Amino acid sequence: MTCAVEFFAGMGLMRAGLECVGIKTVFANDIDETKAKLYAANWGREELHVGDIRALHGDDIPDADIVTASFPCTDMSLAGKYKGLNGAQSSLVLDFLRILDEMADRAPRTLMIENVMGFLTANSGRDWETVVDGIQKLGYQAAHIVVDASAFVPQSRARVFLFGHKGTINLPNPPEIRKDLRLAELAEEQGDWWSADRLHAFLETLSPIQSERVSRYRSRFWPGYYGAFRRTRGGRPVWEVRADERAGTLRTTRGGSARQAIVRAGRGEIAVRWMSLTEYARLQGAEHLRYDSVTPSQAMFALGDAVCVPVIEWLAKHCLMPLLRQ
Repeated sequence: MTCAVEFFAGMGLMRAGLECVGIKTVFANDIDETKAKLYAANWGREELHVGDIRALHGDDIPDADIVTASFPCTDMSLAGKYKGLNGAQSSLVLDFLRILDEMADRAPRTLMIENVMGFLTANSGRDWETVVDGIQKLGYQAAHIVVDASAFVPQSRARVFLFGHKGTINLPNPPEIRKDLRLAELAEEQGDWWSADRLHAFLETLSPIQSERVSRYRSRFWPGYYGAFRRTRGGRPVWEVRADERAGTLRTTRGGSARQAIVRAGRGEIAVRWMSLTEYARLQGAEHLRYDSVTPSQAMFALGDAVCVPVIEWLAKHCLMPLLRQ
């Protein structure tokens, strides 16, 4: 049996993807109590260790074939002012490398690190080089691949996956983005659509370019669904609607600007509402999981901070398992 250890396990979507190809998780770690409730509700607590990775030592980790780390992305993005490894959150990846070093000969043969695209460029690329060098010093060959969730679901979500392997490493080309996937396929027909006054306020914030785009959508014969985000432009909040029929990258729902809305337009009509928990789950390929152990807001936060299940399944099937068979 192929076994895996997960660091920064979150609510367990890495595990969900790995289990699709028969990889069993034997240890999972995360510090977030709310995400741990979701993890436990879906996978149980036997393999789950809730606590700070900085308190773990190599001796605490069981033997496994694969180790994964979806370390915090906060400092790799605008939200964390691109502090990179100088930030308190994203620097925790260095503790991941420390633990592998402490495991010595017991360290898994293959590793996979996941993060946002900013991981490649933070601090002018120096942070990326630091992690790659760290992997190589541990005896791994390194290579990476960028996979966008829109190859599987109507969500624009590009992520970089850095692999390490104790042996030759060759990765395939990433799956192609599917332009035929549309948000309408996953959106709920019913929902708490905004009142006329709130809809008017939404339309009033649109820039001329955005307003023209929405007008075109409204005039189409067949209604379509489009993701929308609230942003700050020139010191005031404005709404921006996507130029395609898919969702933008789901993000942690902390603050109004992070939560995504859905625009339904066509046949001369338009309606807007917040995206639902069910839609968040579907866009992450995780609609089959349970969410009743936490509030809907907490569940959406966890989903926005997670990996997309079909992406992990593809990586496990086309990258991880072939490496282990060498």
